[in-house]
Order: sequence, then structure tokens, then C-alpha cells
Amino acid sequence: MTSVTAVRLVERVRANVASLLKEFAALTSESDSDGVGAPAFTQRLSDYVTRFGSMRRTRVSAHAFDGFRHTDEAAFAALGHACAALELFHAASLVHDDIIDESPTRRNNPAFHTGWDTADLAEDGFEAAKFGVAAGLLGGDALLVLTARAIDRIPPPVRGGVADFFHQMQLRTVIGEFQDSVLQHRRIRATRAAITEMSVNKTGWYTVIAPMVLAARCAGAAEETIPRLVAAGSAFGEAFQLLDDLVEVYGEPAVTGKNPLDDLNAGKATLLHHIVSAHCTPAERATLAQVYGRGDGTERDLRQYRRLVDTHTAHVADDLRELMDRARELLHEAGFHKRTIDRIESELNPDFRIPVPLDESA
Repeated sequence: MTSVTAVRLVERVRANVASLLKEFAALTSESDSDGVGAPAFTQRLSDYVTRFGSMRRTRVSAHAFDGFRHTDEAAFAALGHACAALELFHAASLVHDDIIDESPTRRNNPAFHTGWDTADLAEDGFEAAKFGVAAGLLGGDALLVLTARAIDRIPPPVRGGVADFFHQMQLRTVIGEFQDSVLQHRRIRATRAAITEMSVNKTGWYTVIAPMVLAARCAGAAEETIPRLVAAGSAFGEAFQLLDDLVEVYGEPAVTGKNPLDDLNAGKATLLHHIVSAHCTPAERATLAQVYGRGDGTERDLRQYRRLVDTHTAHVADDLRELMDRARELLHEAGFHKRTIDRIESELNPDFRIPVPLDESA
């Protein structure tokens, strides 16, 4: 369900991101030093951003921009810089997140902080893991600097509103990442409210809320529209996090890039797990305690957990239906037509369908 605006904006954002990365690489090309690896660092960073640039946030922003029925070329150009900043911030978040999670891969590819033990760097006593963490931290930091440079390219007065919101979004994401670390420690003892707040802060703000609000800021939308977009994005964010939880439980590692046993063994406090646990019978809850968070779960444990999720699919569908309906209503109140809402929704959906239709009673 793409649009001409989405195609144009994706092309513009890719060009803007490439320009910023090229400027960064130019800094190292002037060096006369040999053996310090700076060109390899900038090239690897550029490759990483390109590989994981799905651009779905940019497409959401394009659909929202269309929804405001704004065609001014200057506003479109401003949005191109704002979305370039968003894509760079997304890449920085992935780099840092993989370090925090100690994840060696990202979607079946090496994480940025792994694989630095190459011939041009490795020597006697080379500590690849320690060096990789340093490279990852610095790579994420460099992308954050480029994020700021992208925002700087937006002309005033639009730049002020975009920058203020962008800073808020970045800080929300940092808080969400910290909250996720806390919940990893507390594991399944977390409340639903805590899980929801974490997921909306960590992912919802920069994946769902930011694309729509940036479009609104660049299009000069009425100020009263912004709170509706934030509320709608929060509801969408919670709903799609729940769908993502389902993908991670049922998905194939070759497709998702993640082993479904990881969350099971860690006893991760997911929204899906909280809903299932809340509706379990005493016998089911005993089974749940045996298979979830034990640390050494097997494929058999995973099958048992999947059966419990299957049993309570209708309850999951109820939650999804309520969240989606609320988000759609808020976007309608913000002035979006159904076609725009459908396009936004289609970009965010991780393409997972549960057995119970969301538009019918469970």
C-alpha cells in the first residue's frame, strides 16, 4: 500500500543519509596514518546503516504527510532531513542495543560490535570482544552525531519544532532502554503497566510516534493534533509490540534472526506472557512456571509454551482489537482518512495473523 510520496521520501532520505555518511568518511580519507583502521570503521558503519535501513519509519511519515494533504516542496525537503535523522537514530539504537543484550547477530548478520578480528587489525594479544564493544559504542555515538547534523539541515522556523520533539523522543528511548534492562532483572515479576511503559518508551516513540509527529511538524499541522498522534502512536506501539512478541514465539529463526528459546529461557517480561499468565488456570500456571524462565529450556518446553499461548489466543485478540480500535479512532480525530490510517497500519504490522480475526467478536 505504498504511495508516490512514500517512494519519493524513501529516495530522498537514502540520499540524505548517504551524504552524511560520505562526509564522515571524508574525515578519515585525509589521514596520512597507516594501520589505525579509520577507513574500515567508516565503511563498516555505512554498510551497517544500509543493510538495516528498512525505511518503514520513513514510509509511515510519508503516509502521515499525505494525510495532512500538504504538498509544499520545502516542507517535503524538511521531512527528508527529519527522517534521515530518524533512520540514523534507529541504526545507532540497534548498535547499542546489541551491545547491551550481548547479541552477536542482527537479523542473521553480524552485529556491528562483532567480527573485528580481521587480518588488518588482529595482532598478538588482540582482544576482539573488548575491541568490538569499543567500536560499537563509538559507532553508535558517531551515528548520533550524524543524527544531529541531519536535524541542523532543516531550515528555521521548522527546525525548532522538529528538534524539540526529536530530543524528547531520543530521551524517551534512552529511558525505555534502561527500563528494559530493569525488567530483564526483575523478569516475570513485572506488571503490565511497567511492560507497556517500557515498550512504548523504548520502541513506540521512535518507531510509531516520531514518524507521524515529524510529518505533522514539517507540514505545519495544528498544535492540538500532536497529543492525538502521540496517544495513537502509543496504542499502535503497544499493539504491534504484542504482535512482535507472537512473531518471536512462533517465528522461524532463519526468518526472524532470533531463537524463540532466548526469551523463554530468559523469562523475559513480555506483554504476551503477561496476558497469557493472567488468564491461565492453576494447572496451566504450574506448567508455565516449569517452562518459562528456567534458563535451560528445550524445544519440548517451547512447544508447551506455544500450546498455552494457543489456548489463550482469544484473550490476546481482545487486547489487540481494543488497542487497534483506539489508535484508529485517534488518527481519525486527527483528520486522517481511512486510506491513510490503513497505509500507516500496514507499514507497522510485523505481518503476523493470529487465528481470531480482529474485526470480529472473540
